[in-house]
Amino acid sequence: MALQSLDQGARPEQDATTPSAVPVTGLLTTPPVTVTIVRERIQYGGRIFYCTPEMARIFLKHARDVIESGEEQLVPLLHSGGIDLLLVSRATPYTLLDPPET
Repeated sequence: MALQSLDQGARPEQDATTPSAVPVTGLLTTPPVTVTIVRERIQYGGRIFYCTPEMARIFLKHARDVIESGEEQLVPLLHSGGIDLLLVSRATPYTLLDPPET
């Protein structure tokens, strides 16, 4: 029993009458969709973190609670680059920046 080559044995011979590709017709195209992503900017320790408004609200509430209690804690911030634990205390400056102009 003869072995066939993997690259030639399984394909039928093609001639000029055999189409090499099936033409694609009748496809519907949709117009491009514009999505506006609302992001908040939090400045902390010389860095700017971009996050969703919900995550900014959660971070700021937790940070405010830590400062009001006079404690020092690591507060998680989920942002576009991942997650960071930011040290929050009364001596730690952080700012919620205005949205960038578009």
